[in-house]
Amino acid sequence: SRCMSSSLSALEHLLALAEAMLSAAENSDWDLLARYEADRRALTDSLPNNLTSQLAPAAAVRARTLIENCQRCDARIRPLVEARLNELRVVLREV
Repeated sequence: SRCMSSSLSALEHLLALAEAMLSAAENSDWDLLARYEADRRALTDSLPNNLTSQLAPAAAVRARTLIENCQRCDARIRPLVEARLNELRVVLREV
């Protein structure tokens, strides 16, 4: 169904943004990371809460995989951002 494919394509887009955010964080491109993060928040805010509830079983499995991959990217981004914040704290203490 159209609803199913649009749900999965939205989740695929979310994963693409999460992967782009991870790449930006790995390259210490914090401006780019912030831009992708804003795009992702806008996309997330536009999605219905029941996004995955109407999916057929096979599509639900695919959706769960996409969501888990997003979470895996986030888990790798977090320590990079925290390290950056710690660097900034040191710099601010030296000012």
